[in-house]
Amino acid sequence: MKNLLIFTVTLLIPLCSCSQTENTDTDEPVIPPPSNNYVLQGSMQGSAELVEAGYTQIHQYMRKIGWDYSEHPNSSSLDHKDGVHGEVIYDLFIRQYIFKLSIHANEKALDGDRGKLIDRQRNEMKTQTTPSWYKLNGNWDEWQQLKWKFKIPKDFRPSGSFTHLHQLKAQEGNNGSPVITITARSNGNGSNRRIQIIHNGDTEETTKGTIIDNLPLEDFEDEWIQVETEMHYTHNGSFSITLSRLSDGKRLVQRSFDDIDLWRKGAISIRNKFGIYRSFGKTLTDENDRPTNGIKDEHILLADFKVYEKNTNPDPQPHD
Repeated sequence: MKNLLIFTVTLLIPLCSCSQTENTDTDEPVIPPPSNNYVLQGSMQGSAELVEAGYTQIHQYMRKIGWDYSEHPNSSSLDHKDGVHGEVIYDLFIRQYIFKLSIHANEKALDGDRGKLIDRQRNEMKTQTTPSWYKLNGNWDEWQQLKWKFKIPKDFRPSGSFTHLHQLKAQEGNNGSPVITITARSNGNGSNRRIQIIHNGDTEETTKGTIIDNLPLEDFEDEWIQVETEMHYTHNGSFSITLSRLSDGKRLVQRSFDDIDLWRKGAISIRNKFGIYRSFGKTLTDENDRPTNGIKDEHILLADFKVYEKNTNPDPQPHD
């Protein structure tokens, strides 16, 4: 009987050891589950009333709920004012009315940046930064979660310089470079099309640069992507991101970063921007000049925005 007990214990020990090894073998850092202290501050979906509506009606609709659609080519007579850049359509897959933002780069039409046709073009929506809507932005020492969806078409051609699909950007103070971007990029010849996550700190010393790279663009094309990010807005903050494909549930990336500078000296708000903001890859010589970096007409579908906060700043003021 004693020999039988010894034999049984000997078998159990390696089995338990193997199980522990499997559970600790992970490729990506695990993001902890969100705290229950988060409070929904605002949300936005498209609406049936906006189908076939113009950009003015879309802008007015957004303004009522804390968003803004004013940075697009229709905003200036010096830009491609007659083109269609913002639409609301119904999407059968996610069963929602969604926003479709289009941008043009062809022989007949080239969109600019709010009336400036120099070296880049823009079609973006964003959260408002007036005091009544500070709650939709990142303020000093707040924790914020953003949840939203996007979809880009097959054969999407990014600029080799930058094509930002999402920006976290200071409104005031040191508001030059965005704090965080989700960026599509390719090599100059169009190869290595990829998604990057890029960080810019308040100073050169606190800038981490490209913190996630080489996510194949093919994994994103013609697919609805769920974006979930979490930010702690301080100079020694934290940032987490999860990108998941809705069709099959595949998690394309899940990473978290501690001790990351998520603030700008003199800022009150870090606003949230969504759309297409991309480089021509050169400075145009005149209005008939065209980019030579391979970019073409593109669009992005955007949907289902939600903003959550905890540790909400009760009185946001400029903070260094």
